[in-house]
Amino acid sequence: MARAARIVLYVLIGLFALLAITIFVITRLIDPNSFKPQITELAREQANIALDIQGDLGWTFWPSLGVSVGRTEARVGDDEELFAAIDEARLGVAVWPLLFRRVEMDAITLDGLELNLIETEEGGNWERIGGTETAPEDDVTVTSPEQEEDAAALDIPVKIPLVSVSNSRLRYRNLVDGTDITVEHLNLRARDVQLDEPFPISASLRYQDQDDVRIDLQLETVLGLDLDNNVYTLDPLRLDTSIGGITANPIQIRVDNRIEAALDEGRISVRDLVLDAAGIRTRGELEITGLDDALTLRGQLDTEPFAANDALRAIGEAPIETSDPNALRRVGFSATLSGPANSVMLDPLTITLDDSSITGKAGITDLDTLAMMFDLALDRINVDGYLPPSEEVAEDDSESAAARPLSEDPILPLEALRELTLTGKLAIGQMAMMGLDARDVQVEVSAADGLLRLRRAEGKTLEGGFRADASLDARTDTPVTTFNATVSTVQIHPILQALMGEDLFRGLFDMNAEFRTTGNSEKAMFENATGTMTLGLTDALVRGVNLHNTLTSGLNDMLGNYQALAQFIPGTEDGRLPRELREDTEILDLDSRIRLADMIATVERLNADLDRGAKVSGNGWLNIHNSDFDFTLRMRAPEISSQPRISEREWPLRCAGNLAGSPARWCLPSSQAFRDAGRELVARLASDQLGIDRERVQEERERAEERVREETDRAQEQLRDRARDQLDRLRR
Repeated sequence: MARAARIVLYVLIGLFALLAITIFVITRLIDPNSFKPQITELAREQANIALDIQGDLGWTFWPSLGVSVGRTEARVGDDEELFAAIDEARLGVAVWPLLFRRVEMDAITLDGLELNLIETEEGGNWERIGGTETAPEDDVTVTSPEQEEDAAALDIPVKIPLVSVSNSRLRYRNLVDGTDITVEHLNLRARDVQLDEPFPISASLRYQDQDDVRIDLQLETVLGLDLDNNVYTLDPLRLDTSIGGITANPIQIRVDNRIEAALDEGRISVRDLVLDAAGIRTRGELEITGLDDALTLRGQLDTEPFAANDALRAIGEAPIETSDPNALRRVGFSATLSGPANSVMLDPLTITLDDSSITGKAGITDLDTLAMMFDLALDRINVDGYLPPSEEVAEDDSESAAARPLSEDPILPLEALRELTLTGKLAIGQMAMMGLDARDVQVEVSAADGLLRLRRAEGKTLEGGFRADASLDARTDTPVTTFNATVSTVQIHPILQALMGEDLFRGLFDMNAEFRTTGNSEKAMFENATGTMTLGLTDALVRGVNLHNTLTSGLNDMLGNYQALAQFIPGTEDGRLPRELREDTEILDLDSRIRLADMIATVERLNADLDRGAKVSGNGWLNIHNSDFDFTLRMRAPEISSQPRISEREWPLRCAGNLAGSPARWCLPSSQAFRDAGRELVARLASDQLGIDRERVQEERERAEERVREETDRAQEQLRDRARDQLDRLRR
């Protein structure tokens, strides 16, 4: 028995020695560099690759049998530009396990890999790689059962101690659209690589493109391979990323999670997700199904409340300046991913913005068309707190500041708007903006095929309500914008205070407006704007303008030239009417119609009832670009005289200037018109007085004649009576 064992041992030693001698002879007597011409020829014939093996081909003998390749370059066809290159590659197999029909790989190393991909209108250079000849149809290799059994016997799980790829570089250029992407400093290390057990992997790279966006990436994970079931795991996975070129400072991102990809099931699961970016932490779970058919997402994402300005400072961006220093201190997000296949829906969705809360749903309803929707409710918000702090504006001593030139730069991104597909609803319980409070606000929008619509915007504010709709037709290069609005019994004072910064008007405001414009620049939209508006005011007060005093000034100018008229205008002192102390005009009711064209708002009709029975009518215009205006008014004031020719007369007034000027200088009487009116009044009143005198003389004459007739009749009656008496005496 011992002898037999010794014989077996000697045989094994002999075989090992023979194998060692054979390998030694092969590696020492056969120079692999002599095969370079054959390898180059095969690459040309089989793959259309011009191979240039500049470095040496070398053997390794112990403890592994392997081969090493030095600098090698490859070009496609007859191209001069390099397609691929490698500085060094090594591959080895452990010698001793081969004796026991075990394959144990040694380290696989790849250094200095370089790959250049170029795409033109004719296609990519990689598409020209491949054999130029096809094998005959009857050239079929048949494997015998014995060969299959031997192959199966050697199909043993392989374990590779190390796979290393270092100092590699990839570049992709598209000469049609200008894309130029470079991936460099590509390094990968995998240890104890095998198919039946998970193994660790680390990788790093730098990405850079034509827009100078730079991404540095480092990955640490444990890779599991289940090739039989086509299931792959990255558990755990840590990804550290630095993104530069987008913000002032690079954005630092860290992702920790566990990933399982079951490709036969078309499913990817992400578990225990923790994402940290610029101080913002998001946790969640995600499952993606339908990879081969209709994509479906399920999961939960929760972002912890964060301070928005702290996140901006972390990436080197200027913080958002707000009038409320406590704004944007607490921003949070929570959403459940749900919805039908081929969509990404956040339902339910909750967004926290300081003391405000937005709830509802939103997402992409069709991933093919990127159609979006939202249906959200905002409980309350103070928009003023999120606006920039108010700045002190230097006062302009001139009555009318020069209007700035209108820009001709494009405003609307037409191509992006044409691709937008959207339906949305937003309900706001309470909203404060520019000092105005609104409630029960409802907004509905839609967009499809370049037609954007504000279908409804309505709410309650300032003791009244508003409703509006609008549209933007961006289907042509000359977009058309329309706007319709209705305002009912709204307090006008807060609106003008917010827009103009001055307390000019008070009262209840009604409006119906229809406007339309074309163009895609500030200049075009202003110049092409047309429309009509009816405007009404009730129980109103105009501050800084007293039309009664304006009329008084005109009347005093008239009285200075025609003192005789003072007797018809009571209340004059020293031939003049006193001015009122107040500098306001009370409007009981006002109705007007306005037409807009060529940047001029023409007031075609204006009728107003003032206090003390006064009435005003007129027309005029307002330049919507520089705020110049000019109105011609006619004022009737019954209280100034009982003489109808004065009380029922329409007195001419003119209001002109600039809305930025002083209201006290807006309205003035027309001095010449008042003097002409005084001359006319004197003539008419004199004529009227002369007519009165003639009537009085006529009446006196008629009364005298009546008295003469009466006296004559009496005398005649007396004569008849005496005559009868005498006749009676004679008869006696």
